[in-house]
Parts: sequence; C-alpha cells; structure tokens
Amino acid sequence: MAPIEREEHGGASGQGNRPPLLFGLEEALSMLGGDRELLDEVIVVAKEEMLRQLNALSHSLDTGDAATSRRHAHTLKGTVATLGANGVRDVALEIEHSARDGDLAKSRERLPALSGLVHELLGELRDYQAGRWPPS
Repeated sequence: MAPIEREEHGGASGQGNRPPLLFGLEEALSMLGGDRELLDEVIVVAKEEMLRQLNALSHSLDTGDAATSRRHAHTLKGTVATLGANGVRDVALEIEHSARDGDLAKSRERLPALSGLVHELLGELRDYQAGRWPPS
C-alpha cells in the first residue's frame, strides 16, 4: 500500500512541524480558473456530497454490492479531486479499483482510512470557510 502524499504547508516561519494539509487550495483554484466565489460554492456542495457518498459507500460494502461500491468510490474520488485533495483521492481510487475487481474485503479494509481522511478534509474546509486558512 503506497503512502498517502499530502501537500506540505510548512514554511520557514517555524510552522514546519504542522501536519501536512489535505485541502489543496492552489490546485482547486487552478481547476476553477482562480474563481474564489466558485470555489466557495463548490466547497458547500462537496461537504454534503462527501458525507453522502461515504455513507453510501459504506452501506454498499456492507451489503456486498461491488458495482455500487465502485460507483460511490468513483464519485467520491471526483469530488475530493476537485478540492485538490490528492491523498484522499488516492485512497478512494484504491477502493474503486478493489471494488471493480470484486475484492470487497480490500475495499472494506481501506474504508476506515478513507473515512478518517474525509473527516480531516471536512475540518480543513470548515477552517477555510471560517477564514482560518492556512491553519496555524
């Protein structure tokens, strides 16, 4: 299993011991043509969508539905990619591929990691929306 890569936001001002961030602000803005208002709208929708897809993925894994699990992982992957959250995207991709291959045990094994990353990303998005970005 490959390590999850996150965007570093340390810097020379002594903040280098802060954990790396999941939300890739610059990448997200780049994908949206630099439009911060559009990014704000995307974040509102993405926050709801991420939780909905995560819950749906968990349910489809519980019921053993590989095709639906693959679809939910794929949709979640796209949502977090729009936010420049490449580490989260990579774990969703792993689950998508294992579900596509019918290996639901592997998908279930990776679900807690994905859930933790999604919730961490949600916290970062709340910080961004509250004007606490980058976090100190």
